[in-house]
Parts: sequence; structure tokens; C-alpha cells
Amino acid sequence: MNETDSSILNSREERESSGATSSIHGRLSAASFHDRLGELETENARLHRLVAELLIKNQKLRRID
Repeated sequence: MNETDSSILNSREERESSGATSSIHGRLSAASFHDRLGELETENARLHRLVAELLIKNQKLRRID
């Protein structure tokens, strides 16, 4: 499990233990939703950069052959 997975599990456990989720639907509060959305957007941007870097490296390797 990586650091992101651990932080997701920890934040989920914290929400559940603190009662931040609705008892009826188990939904996140608006603040928690926006925090989680921000985390996902950051991770998505990181993954996009990683893919772009790998594509460039792949192109360079193909040119060498």
C-alpha cells in the first residue's frame, strides 16, 4: 500500500469515527467532499505529469534504436 492509499484509509477512518458522515446515506460533508476533490485533482495532475514524462522517455528510447 502506498502513501496515498494510507492517507485515504486514515481520513476515511477519521471521518467514520468522528461522525462526519451522514448516518442515513454515509455521504461526506461538503467540506470533506471539497477536501477529497482537491486531493483527487492533485493526484490526477501528478499522474498526468508522470504519463507525459514516461511518453517522452519512451520516444527518446525509440529514437536511439
